[in-house]
Amino acid sequence: MTRKLTKFVLTGMLLALLIGLLPAASAQAPNLSRIRIAHLSTDAPAVDIYVNGAASGIQTLAFGDISGWVELPAGTYRVAVVPAGAPIDQAAIGPVSLNLPANGWTTVAAIGSLASGSLRPAVYREDVSRLAADQARVTVFHGIEDAPAVDVMLADGTKLVRNLAFGQGRTITVPAGTYDLQVVPAGTASPVVINLAGTTLDAQKFYFVAASNRLAAPQVALSVVSLSQISPLIDKFASTRSIAEIAASDGRFSTLVTALQAADLVDVLAGPGSFTVFAPTNAAFAKLPAGTLQAVLADKNLLTTILKYHVLGGKALASDVVGLTSFNPLDGGSVRVEVRDGKVFLNDSVQIILTDIQANNGVIHVIDGVLVP
Repeated sequence: MTRKLTKFVLTGMLLALLIGLLPAASAQAPNLSRIRIAHLSTDAPAVDIYVNGAASGIQTLAFGDISGWVELPAGTYRVAVVPAGAPIDQAAIGPVSLNLPANGWTTVAAIGSLASGSLRPAVYREDVSRLAADQARVTVFHGIEDAPAVDVMLADGTKLVRNLAFGQGRTITVPAGTYDLQVVPAGTASPVVINLAGTTLDAQKFYFVAASNRLAAPQVALSVVSLSQISPLIDKFASTRSIAEIAASDGRFSTLVTALQAADLVDVLAGPGSFTVFAPTNAAFAKLPAGTLQAVLADKNLLTTILKYHVLGGKALASDVVGLTSFNPLDGGSVRVEVRDGKVFLNDSVQIILTDIQANNGVIHVIDGVLVP
């Protein structure tokens, strides 16, 4: 199977075209997000992308193409996918409302088909944080409409990605090297849907690998971006706001912010110093047994202990965390660290789902559960 290398649209050119259409970000405290488009609809024509009713500069994106990253102020936008050269009122998708979170990296894939009436956008939030010197990061995306859920495995049967359904993506961080990869129906070892034997993953590169077309004739759409290419975008956000300010501006952390306020810890995470915060999302707090959160919020000493259990003194990037077996948070306890199937877990069951959100006083890693001392 021949891999189709994608065409890249220069981010700077796109930003120049978009900047007049979108709200301006403060030069002192940018609130930025990044977006790109992947055309994975097998029978759709080349398309233009409209943002807030105006042409965006992403034009004539053909099947199998993936645009470059576009940097925009964080916010909510109306995005439409339109046949190339057509007006927006002939949109094949949308306009749809799309929220671009602060410091987010969002891939919007056009999937499905015109023939089946299933054409739609699939939104995937990517992990584009810094990599260790010997690591590569790979997002695998399932874009074959008539294919079942799949696993991605090595030739020896080791599963790197499990049960990936149509329209879903999964991101893994792996050592750089050459891999004999196979895509198979979920829960099986055969038949091989796509054979990717001899796939070389270079260090400090980000790969977006999308299975596309039909099950009878699968294709791969590929994007490869090096850390050096996008590090200016990562660094642009790095030292502008404190941990507390970033949390307060991101709706995913509203419960955490409420807890920090109740424990009088906001000023600590807004002030000078260097911290690593493992930040539970609102969904993570919602997993607690009924009544637990309210009881903890009412007990300031207990609340403070629990919150400090999520904070490590000093700045530990993802590349540092994966090299640990445990760390000692501010409360004086200990948190276990384990890497399983390319994923990082704390205390066995709490997963780090997003890493290296940079702040001027440290870094935030997002977790899907609440750590309990």
